[in-house]
Amino acid sequence: MRFALALCWIAAAAGTARAEDDAAAALRFARHGETVAALALDALRDVAEAKTLTVLEPYEGREVAFRALPLAAVLDRVFTPSWRAEEELLFTCRDGYQPTVPVQRALEHRAWLAFERPGADFSIDKLESGRRQRVPLGPYYLVWENLDDAVVRAEGDYGWPYQLVGIDLVRAGDRFPKMTPPGSASALVHEGYTAFRMYCSRCHAVNGEGGSIGPELNAQGSEVGRRDARWVRRWIDDPSQFAANARMPALDRGLPDRDHTLDALLAYLQAMAEAEPPDGE
Repeated sequence: MRFALALCWIAAAAGTARAEDDAAAALRFARHGETVAALALDALRDVAEAKTLTVLEPYEGREVAFRALPLAAVLDRVFTPSWRAEEELLFTCRDGYQPTVPVQRALEHRAWLAFERPGADFSIDKLESGRRQRVPLGPYYLVWENLDDAVVRAEGDYGWPYQLVGIDLVRAGDRFPKMTPPGSASALVHEGYTAFRMYCSRCHAVNGEGGSIGPELNAQGSEVGRRDARWVRRWIDDPSQFAANARMPALDRGLPDRDHTLDALLAYLQAMAEAEPPDGE
């Protein structure tokens, strides 16, 4: 009994220490790689008013309440409203994971910097490697108002990075020059480029830029290059049509204009396959 109580005390002490460390951790803000500010939680509370927000938490699949700060208000104070004319927000997490979200999404939908889960540890139950495990969220977790926003809700966990330590204003062309389609490409190709960064680049690379979980999609001998356009579109639509145990999920079926997004993704991949190879390739 004493041993069990000791373990409980150690776990509680560790959780308290982590919460204190998270509160003291400075969130770094940068514009095109140049640091603008680094603010701890107390300073962020002076920048914007915190509130308790209930969202449909995408990893747990249920409604969860968080204490959070409105992202737009924080960015207005840190960068001035000029951030609204930028292209993308780059979020840096403690483990080095760096997802991006278009600035336009943050203008059209309401995002929050969560820092506390009232009545519980600041963590979530997340499915990883086939089993549920508790994942700490601190210092900050980007959450979105989605109870009454069908678009955000349909996009699942896209744009919900946790363990945030930095926010940077970036231009996609600067960050992913080899992934960017030619300026002369059609509007549909550029829509596909945006969709690729949103839904695909976390796992896949084009011309060596992007994720490494899945295969490179524009290298010589890639699966995309060996298949006809109809097959590629069907694969993106639902890989389980071809492989029941495929690791890649189907494109989210709740997406508005899903068929158009599939067409745009295909147009982007075709345009990149036909474009001149990047320098050094």
